[in-house]
Amino acid sequence: MADYENMTVEQLEKENQKLMAKRREIVSEQRILNAVRDRKIIEAKAKATIEGMTDSEKAALTQVLSGAGGIGSEEKVGTPGAE
Repeated sequence: MADYENMTVEQLEKENQKLMAKRREIVSEQRILNAVRDRKIIEAKAKATIEGMTDSEKAALTQVLSGAGGIGSEEKVGTPGAE
């Protein structure tokens, strides 16, 4: 920890700017970390749910997902709002 008491106001301002930059970097890194963590939690829950399904439930889910046709690609559908 720096000896703030023996710093000039200008030195304190510089140190504050350095700390603010570090803080922004940490916040950015935390956003990335949290996004990956949240995705992994969702994937684990989905996997556990599917593993807990009976064969008939899995077959019904497969049928629903296959019958839904999914979402068409942008190539097929086009870009929404585009002329």
